[in-house]
Amino acid sequence: MEQYLRRRHLADWADGLGVMALLYAGAVLWFTFLWGLGVPALLAGAALGTLLAMARLKWRQRRVKKREAAMRRRLGAEMLLEDLLLSPADVAHRRAAELLGHRWPLEVQQVTADGALCRLGEETLLVTYLRMLPDGALSAGDVAGAQRAVRLSGAARGVLCVPGKTPPAVLARADEGPVMIRIVGRDVLLDLAGRLHPATDEQLIALGQRRRRHLRGGVLALVFRRDKARRYFAYGLGMTLLYLLMGMRVYAVAGLVCLTMAVLCRTGRGGDEAL
Repeated sequence: MEQYLRRRHLADWADGLGVMALLYAGAVLWFTFLWGLGVPALLAGAALGTLLAMARLKWRQRRVKKREAAMRRRLGAEMLLEDLLLSPADVAHRRAAELLGHRWPLEVQQVTADGALCRLGEETLLVTYLRMLPDGALSAGDVAGAQRAVRLSGAARGVLCVPGKTPPAVLARADEGPVMIRIVGRDVLLDLAGRLHPATDEQLIALGQRRRRHLRGGVLALVFRRDKARRYFAYGLGMTLLYLLMGMRVYAVAGLVCLTMAVLCRTGRGGDEAL
């Protein structure tokens, strides 16, 4: 699991080697200061250095486990909210109510496209999940829509789960409206989703493959688009003319690269050919 957390393997290895050398050197110097330079000081320093190295290894393992758990919670929560974004309205409302039910004693009674009607003690709540992107912002119209849904359902008040931004002005409007609406922000949703649905190994592997595929395909498709062939050919022709006029090899190399890219672009897809 550590391979998902560490990106600079060579740098981490070099740093670890340097720390180990410092531990051993410090231990040997300490016993040399106490007993003077000799075999007993070297042996005791090596033993103390090994003990310190083992303690550091244990500390690093505990640290990696904590970082792994935090990463699993964060990625699992992000993937759950991403899945809710693409889910039908009733499914999103139900799953949001189930998330909140692990912090508050909610009892789901009925789920519709307007929200999940839940019982909390002696009152009835309508839990609504607002399907929006993380960079989206809650609007006054969203709050008004949630208030209308609460009034139509007959619930005492509503709970609006917002996986995006919540501007203070809109929050104030929710508190002052004719129908009381409690806003549950993204931080609360991520905390609940992460604790209840941490990412599994299969999800992490699939996420890594998806990111690599997206980056590889995106860069290649952008660089070698067919509609860029003419531009690369013009650049290559211009560099070649500069080489013939000035005799500098750097222009010849640049011209050859541009002409090669122009040829490769002829085998690519146009900007609007792929569906």
